[in-house]
Amino acid sequence: MSTNAKPEFASQELWVPTSQEHALHVVEARTSATPPSAPGILFVPGLFSDGRFFLGGQGDGPARYFVDEGCVAYVASLRGHGKSRWPAKRAYDWSFDTYVRHDLPDLVRAVRARHTGPLFLLAHSMAGYAALAALGMDLSLQASLSGVCTLSSAVNDYSDGGLKKRFQLGFSSAVAGVLGRFPAKALKQGPWDEPAGVMRQFTDWAPTGAFRSADGATDYWSALGQVTLPVFAGVGAADVFHASPSRAQKLVAHLGSARKELAVLGRAQGLSWEAGHFDVVRGERARAEVLPRVLAWMRQTAPAH
Repeated sequence: MSTNAKPEFASQELWVPTSQEHALHVVEARTSATPPSAPGILFVPGLFSDGRFFLGGQGDGPARYFVDEGCVAYVASLRGHGKSRWPAKRAYDWSFDTYVRHDLPDLVRAVRARHTGPLFLLAHSMAGYAALAALGMDLSLQASLSGVCTLSSAVNDYSDGGLKKRFQLGFSSAVAGVLGRFPAKALKQGPWDEPAGVMRQFTDWAPTGAFRSADGATDYWSALGQVTLPVFAGVGAADVFHASPSRAQKLVAHLGSARKELAVLGRAQGLSWEAGHFDVVRGERARAEVLPRVLAWMRQTAPAH
């Protein structure tokens, strides 16, 4: 009988209560060999997506790599996405501000309460932008984390992307305004729709690169200077439209952290391809060439005791 059997993979579901009677779905995944002191990673997906972006129903996906390497994965879905629970009255009545002020903080606090080892936050695209804003707005959240990793997150402006970006943002905001939400599923942009309020804010920021609340009272751009946690920011070298290297550089440069790293992931950094917005984290090449780099950064940031 072989004594080299792989540790058993196990997962369980939980729901994190948040504002307006929503409850955020989280899948906790680990192997039978993972000790309580192991690093934990809270995964948060971006626009139009849910936790399956990181961990599929068969236990596959980017988060599985970290689980197989001895980490505990906490794979979340934001409100209105995936298996997150709606209140009795189902309405798309939230904005980007809701993610910053409620969903991200409540997820961090809930996972921190469950996990005893070092804890990292790994967010994709819009969720990375929201996570950094949340951390800058509430410094107590930073005390809960060892570091934050954003993949495909950048300043939202029109400095690149051309007329296509201007048209797409304007179109998305207009359609969402008419329907009350952006029909991402119908338009094959992703499995979940986003509220008009979220889409409207992206369109509001883009002309000047502003980063603020819907009412203009809160300047998230200033709050980013309060982010002092270690930060690893990875963007695909070929991701010009969504999160270009130049706009990612603007974001990272503005963070207050003394330990921050921007990795433009492509052939110049030793990858076998020029990574894009999604394949920088998903797929076999990302598993072989990008995710090990992220894990190495986490281990260096919070060494095992």
